[in-house]
Amino acid sequence: LPKNIFYRIFKPIVYYLVVPIVSLIEMCILRGKIHNKKVLKSMKKRKEGYFVYGNHTSKANDAFSTPMLSFPRQCYVIAHPDVISIKGLSLLVRFLGVFPTPNSINTYIDLLKSVEKVYKKGKVISVYPEAHIWPKYNQIREFPKTSFHYPVKLNAPCFAKTTVYKKTKSGKTKPVIYLDGPFYPNEELQLKERQQDLRDRVYEKMVERSRNNNVEHIKYVKIEKISIE
Repeated sequence: LPKNIFYRIFKPIVYYLVVPIVSLIEMCILRGKIHNKKVLKSMKKRKEGYFVYGNHTSKANDAFSTPMLSFPRQCYVIAHPDVISIKGLSLLVRFLGVFPTPNSINTYIDLLKSVEKVYKKGKVISVYPEAHIWPKYNQIREFPKTSFHYPVKLNAPCFAKTTVYKKTKSGKTKPVIYLDGPFYPNEELQLKERQQDLRDRVYEKMVERSRNNNVEHIKYVKIEKISIE
C-alpha cells in the first residue's frame, strides 16, 4: 500500500477502468459460469469487507473471477511475490491490488496490517490457500488452518469459491464457479480451534462442490531428483 500521492490518485482510476474489461474477458472468452452469486447480496450493506477462499487451478480465471464477483468493491489478492516482479506489468498489478506473501517476520506483520486496513475500508481479500496452481485440477488439495488467521482475527465473514471443470457438448472444457457462504468464525472456540473449525467448514464445502466435475481426473506426480552415479 504505497503512500505516495501518485498511487492514491491513480489506483481507483486504473482499477475501475480495467476490471470491467477483465469481467468481459471472463464472461465472453473464458466463459466462466457462476452459480449461487446471490450469497454475496448479504454483504451489500456491510461497511467492512469480506474474504473469498478459492481453489487454485488457473492463472487467468483465478485472477479475474474474484474482482468480477466483488465489483464494485475493490479486491486485493494475496499472491506469490513473483506476480509483482513481472517486467512491464508490475505497476499495473499493484494498481489492481496484490499483497505478496511474506518471506520474513517483518513482512508478515506488514501484510497483517495491510489486510486489516483494506478490510476495514470495505475491500475484499482473495486467498488461494492451496498456494500453487495445478491447471484444471478437479479435486481440492489440503490447505493449512493458518490461512484463516485473517478472518478469525477480524471476526470477518468468508466465502468459498470453488472452480470445477465441465465438458461442453462440443468437447471443450470450461470453468464453472460455485459460491458458498458466508462462513463466520465460531467465537466460542479458542483461537487455534477457531481457525481449524473455519478451515474445515470451508474445505468441506469446496470438496462437496468439486464433485460436480465431469472432466477426467488429472494426476499430478511429484518428480524427485535422482542422482546418477
